[in-house]
Amino acid sequence: MNKYLVYLSERFPLKSHVPIIAIFSFSAICYSLSAVGETKFISWLDYLKAFFLTFTIFLLLRISDEFKDHEDDMKYRKYLPVPRGLITLQELKWVGILLIIMQIILIVFNQSFLGIYLVSMVYLGFMFKEFFIEDWLKSHQMAYVVSHMMIIPLVDLVASAAHWSFVGINPPMALAWFFAVSFFNGIVLEIGRKIKLPEHEEEGVVSYSKLWGMHKAVYIWIFILLITLILAFVASYAISSPFYVYVLLGVFATFGFYVAFNFIINPTQKKAKMIENAAGLWTMGMYLNLGALPFIIKNLL
Repeated sequence: MNKYLVYLSERFPLKSHVPIIAIFSFSAICYSLSAVGETKFISWLDYLKAFFLTFTIFLLLRISDEFKDHEDDMKYRKYLPVPRGLITLQELKWVGILLIIMQIILIVFNQSFLGIYLVSMVYLGFMFKEFFIEDWLKSHQMAYVVSHMMIIPLVDLVASAAHWSFVGINPPMALAWFFAVSFFNGIVLEIGRKIKLPEHEEEGVVSYSKLWGMHKAVYIWIFILLITLILAFVASYAISSPFYVYVLLGVFATFGFYVAFNFIINPTQKKAKMIENAAGLWTMGMYLNLGALPFIIKNLL
């Protein structure tokens, strides 16, 4: 068991992923409830079911990446858990099978999740096969990112289904804005964690600072964060969020802009890591304010 915990600490750290995914799921449900004027939260058991599905789908994504990246990892990143022999792909395969079995057991007793769960898992399968155009995607990095970020709105649907599918309605139209925010936010996280100084670049490892140049990568990150902020404003307006939501969204985004421009002025590896941290902080703050906080203050306090 210890080696699995070490693997998780390095490749899927629970101390960061659990709160982010919990907030992600909670916010999607709260946003869906607010979109139809519902004032009562779903049962906590239903919320835990939605959290379990979203958490395990993201964990399956991590495991599938171990298989997809294995050849490059063995060549260039032998310090990772699988290449250095801490854990084998066969063991991760059985973990993945166990997770899917657990998901199926939950779905059998909660068939409201079934349709969108199957769609998300089919899409995950296409991602595992790189949509059968692996070489083309590897040579077109933005197409790769866009195709892979589409899984996030699908997981949003899985989480929010704990509301709309359980009560027998179609997904509220306003959810489309929430999905758009999630899609671009995925890109914010993806680019933010792959900006490095030239001396910290690794051979055979994709980074956006290597792909576009260090400064250009940061400017693109700033631009995507700005798009995400604007979409968050629109999504907030779509459910008539109070004014403080816009202020708080602006505060979290401004911190991200400050960190990015501070890196551009005086780039250090510590400040590059701060961009990744700012992306994570923005993610948690954005989801809390977009769906969770206004619903809690208006209806539960």
